[in-house]
Amino acid sequence: MITALLTLIITLLSTISGCIQEEKNILYVGSRDADYTTIQEAVNAAKNGATIVVQKGSYNERIYLNKTITLIGEDKNTTIISLILYNSTYLLPIVNIYADSCSIENLQITQSANSVKTGGISIYSQYNTIKNTIISNVTDGIRIVSNSESNTIQHNEIKNNQIGIATVDSVNNTISHNMLSHNQQYNIYLSTDSDNNNVSSNTLETSAYGMRIKGSQDNNVFNNCITNNDRGLYCCCGARSNHFYNNTFFNNSINAEENANLLNIWYDYPNGPGNYWDDYNGSDLNHDGIGDTPYLITVSKNQDLYPLLTLPLDAPCTTYEYF
Repeated sequence: MITALLTLIITLLSTISGCIQEEKNILYVGSRDADYTTIQEAVNAAKNGATIVVQKGSYNERIYLNKTITLIGEDKNTTIISLILYNSTYLLPIVNIYADSCSIENLQITQSANSVKTGGISIYSQYNTIKNTIISNVTDGIRIVSNSESNTIQHNEIKNNQIGIATVDSVNNTISHNMLSHNQQYNIYLSTDSDNNNVSSNTLETSAYGMRIKGSQDNNVFNNCITNNDRGLYCCCGARSNHFYNNTFFNNSINAEENANLLNIWYDYPNGPGNYWDDYNGSDLNHDGIGDTPYLITVSKNQDLYPLLTLPLDAPCTTYEYF
């Protein structure tokens, strides 16, 4: 009887201990009865697979995720990582993701006007997700570096940076439903063997280049609103066999430009639809919503064979006041 009772007590204690450990896999950062006062302290203490909840406030620190972590802010407008740098020799990004399958949500990542500029988030791994986050006033908002693949970037607001999203030798990423605006050089830049990426349902506005693709192929770019840029979409330097369809090009100085002989396809192969071009001046005599003559791409004279006469129904542009 005593042995059985001791066994039961040990089992109960073990179960309670396990529950406590499981609860501790959710850690809190902040000042209101939180586990830690800095995010990096929580990361260092966390187990692989832990969730770290960051309370409202400003955090002046650089973050290194070297284990699988879900990092969630309490409110993206008031949970702010704002690194202040005075030394230009130490310019690692504010958030550095080295582990696979991390998630960053509901944060604001920015720098003050008087800080030396560095990057926002850099990804050096796979299967990570960045969503519902504001990134502003840095160099590269999000940078996905060489050999990092299958990451998801969605529902973010990325503005007032030098570059919004940049990939280098990175494949199979999904970039969707983001608002990118007033990024000085590029809103999105796919560079150097960044192949087989899906870029869809984003708004790309008010930049030198809404999107540039360089030396990359087999990317799918569709359902995007590309507006108010110097160049809406630009393909160069071996950017071949990419597919562009159901995009809206509006009020860009040049809607689209590409080098010759790149073999990009400017419609949903094989039978359309193509893209909406605000400077298309062809007719639609059979009233099927498709232009009767192709739209010519600047420089290459490549053709959108099925230019749209009306905006795509699921285009993010349709909610904007200038339509």
